[in-house]
Amino acid sequence: MRETHIAADDLRVGDVIVHDGGVTTVRELDRSQSPTIVTNPGQPDEVSGYLWEHVTVQRS
Repeated sequence: MRETHIAADDLRVGDVIVHDGGVTTVRELDRSQSPTIVTNPGQPDEVSGYLWEHVTVQRS
């Protein structure tokens, strides 16, 4: 898998977010609280941020 630096608004299900705590696989995205985006809402691996923030993801 290649690592790509993208805006959080470009996240999609199946992406693997790379962060200081390891990695988080995106299973669900909630954009209803715009400009906040929540990845895997309500789950132990929930990650949130702003749509314009950048994240590193692994994509095949």
